[in-house]
Amino acid sequence: MDRVISLWNDGRDLLHGAPRTVLSLAGAWALAASLGATVQPWLLAPIGLAGAVALVVLARLARRLRALEGDLSQLTADQEALIHRHVLDDITGVMTRRAFLEAVSARLSARSSDEALAFFALDMDHLKPLNDSFGHRAGDFALSYIAQCIDQSFPGALIGRLGGDEFAFVLPCANERVALRLGRDFCCELNRPVMTGGRPLTLSASLGVVMVPERTVYLSEAMQFADIALYAAKRAGRNQIAAFDEEMMRDLKQRRLIERELRAAILLNELDIHYQPITGHDGRTISVEALLRWQSPSRGNISPAVFIPIAESTALIDQLGEWVLRRALSDARELPDLNISVNVSASQLRRDDVVDMVARVLRETGHPPRQLTLELTESVAIQATPDICRRLQALRDMGILVSLDDFGTGFSGFDYLRHLPVDSIKIDRSYIAKLGESDTDNVLVSALASVAGAMRLSVVAEGIENESQLLLAKAAGCTLFQGYFMARPMPKAAIVQRYRTEHARNQQETVSA
Repeated sequence: MDRVISLWNDGRDLLHGAPRTVLSLAGAWALAASLGATVQPWLLAPIGLAGAVALVVLARLARRLRALEGDLSQLTADQEALIHRHVLDDITGVMTRRAFLEAVSARLSARSSDEALAFFALDMDHLKPLNDSFGHRAGDFALSYIAQCIDQSFPGALIGRLGGDEFAFVLPCANERVALRLGRDFCCELNRPVMTGGRPLTLSASLGVVMVPERTVYLSEAMQFADIALYAAKRAGRNQIAAFDEEMMRDLKQRRLIERELRAAILLNELDIHYQPITGHDGRTISVEALLRWQSPSRGNISPAVFIPIAESTALIDQLGEWVLRRALSDARELPDLNISVNVSASQLRRDDVVDMVARVLRETGHPPRQLTLELTESVAIQATPDICRRLQALRDMGILVSLDDFGTGFSGFDYLRHLPVDSIKIDRSYIAKLGESDTDNVLVSALASVAGAMRLSVVAEGIENESQLLLAKAAGCTLFQGYFMARPMPKAAIVQRYRTEHARNQQETVSA
């Protein structure tokens, strides 16, 4: 850059002097011509010719110098734009990752021994669904608005966009308690609806914070610790802030250890699947749900509630999902008349290759697509972008059935039935457990079943634990039933034996009839 500035200054001085040089030479030529004509008249013609040539050359030089001035001006503008892009993010106007890290590094070095700083890491919640639903212009607006809110809520902070939906900022802060309060106030402010494109938009973000020097004095560790706290906030439900503590570090190490062991368990085929029957009105088994189990050689039984979220936070969920589907459809060869239900996560459906994977496994196992049901969790319904809906429809076009699990809980409700391509719903066990406790609960289950029935969807009552709940679920309009009252999840050998016994009994009843 110094070399460019030097060339620019030299060229500018030369250009500014060019007109004066031409005038000076023209004056010198005229004086020489006058003197020459006075002393020797025959010199007038050669001097005139030489002067004319000199003027032409100087005029061309002046034009070239003016062109050089334009080139140098453009070079300077390009250089300034380049510097600007390396320092400030184009979309949000805050510092780029590199500039932010350099500024924070300098700030930490200049910190006095008694000064406390708060290092915040921030992720915008659900940026991809926003981009998919309303376009990248809405996403860019959201990122810019978040940067503006950070600037207004934390005056004097060093703010940087680290990439995608990730921000970080640093500011003086008395202690962790104050930092948490500031973070909570920011989340509340960000939740206020803002208009864009003629529609109200409600944003949220998850934050993690670490105190300097209480937890660390190193930039690399501050970033790592703030990220750990950030993901703790995400696991707790998003739209909140968490402060780093040593327990989080232990939890992170534990999660990474489980991840490594789960990866090995997939490769070594140490996982297992249990099957829970789903019955019809007459008590006959119509379908079975495949439920993953992991009996670790070193840790014993590990609950899916522990290892599934860990798998979903990494690409491991794709390997795990394919393993479960392949194993379930292979086992289904011994259950030829039953439908097989397999759970699928939002993480799997966010990738296009999920459709190809399912088609490949169906082809390799020879399982009929019409006897496979993919169950969607509530998180899929929440994050059901147009791309996810397109993939679900592609799966249905293959003949596969799609079911919405945990229906009626949290965000999962009637609105999703209008745009999610599904064939059945499972009413959440929390509603079934309350059947018979009050008329309100009975009417609520009846309403859920009635709406689904009107849309020609099968309705599964999940979590039935006694005969009273079964009778009330039938009366409410449910068509399929699942729960401990009918049967607990069981290993493959047990479900195959149950199927054969039931199949033989059904054949005997048919012959007797």
